Amino acid sequence: MTIKGYLFLALSATSFAACGSTTATKNPNTSEKAAVSRNVTSQKVKGIKGPSSYKSPASSTTQIAPNLPTTTAAIPPTTSRPSSPAPRPSGLEYGPGPQATYSVQPQPPPHSCHYTFIGTDPLPDPHCTPGALNPRVTQGVIDSTICKSGYTSSIRPPEGITEPEKRASAEAYSYVGSFWTAEYDHLVPLELGGDPNDPANLWIEPNDNPNATSYLNSKDTLENRLNSLVCSGQLSLSSAQEAIASNWVRAYQTYVGILPSYSTSTTAPSSNSANCTASATLANDGYIGDYYVTINSNQPNQKASASDAGDTWSTYTNASGYARILLYHTSSGEQITVTVGEANCSTTA
Repeated sequence: MTIKGYLFLALSATSFAACGSTTATKNPNTSEKAAVSRNVTSQKVKGIKGPSSYKSPASSTTQIAPNLPTTTAAIPPTTSRPSSPAPRPSGLEYGPGPQATYSVQPQPPPHSCHYTFIGTDPLPDPHCTPGALNPRVTQGVIDSTICKSGYTSSIRPPEGITEPEKRASAEAYSYVGSFWTAEYDHLVPLELGGDPNDPANLWIEPNDNPNATSYLNSKDTLENRLNSLVCSGQLSLSSAQEAIASNWVRAYQTYVGILPSYSTSTTAPSSNSANCTASATLANDGYIGDYYVTINSNQPNQKASASDAGDTWSTYTNASGYARILLYHTSSGEQITVTVGEANCSTTA
């Protein structure tokens, strides 16, 4: 073979080796690993956790599972109600808050709620009226809500809503006194972030003044004082809410001072002419032992109390001297003692 022939063969072998080297870089195994590496990297970027890959039936290549989310962006809330406003007083829940249009809310069943009196000052039944908060009022927004003039008027339900609720609340609390001197009261007032129309925050409040001629009462004085303390930064909103909801009488003594002391009405009959009669009948409310004490007297607008061996409950007589009180869990024939204004009488269960 000539020298040219040897050169040709050498050049052909060299060219063949170069082509073989080029083919090796396209090894399908190498390409497959690169694909897996890219998919794994993609997984990490997308934030997918858990068994988020599957095996393709056509090959052993690991692939990203279809239809999985590719972002972790948060979905904005659908309402303006805060998801977790804080701090919130213990035992108080958030109500629905202010509404563009209010509707009459159902109240507790008739005669299912009971007042507790400290002197002449009434406290609501904590099972019926524990209080409820306005979710739009938190410590951080008091300057634009409860500390802003006109705010409470802007969220207060209209009289067409509150009047039927007030009468239903009176039935729930067995209140038979004057509606002129009783207030349909927000336990946590609007000026302290109370919910406007949650039944848990509303009750018919007898006036602590037996001689009252309007619905204004001592609790109103406390509400104004607490609002002033909160808006001036001297008291936290949550502390004020918890104080007035748990026991407004004690809160008055803490933040205002000594409660007013009232004498009996000057129009009430004298003790030697005061009289009353009482009778007891089964309540038929589904609870064995519950019964109503019906009181008739010549003591209008006076505090009336009925006591048996186990409990004492009070209310106020109406303008005719009439009242009805629910007692419960008694034994047959038990003596019931009644006081109303300056009169005393009794009956048996």
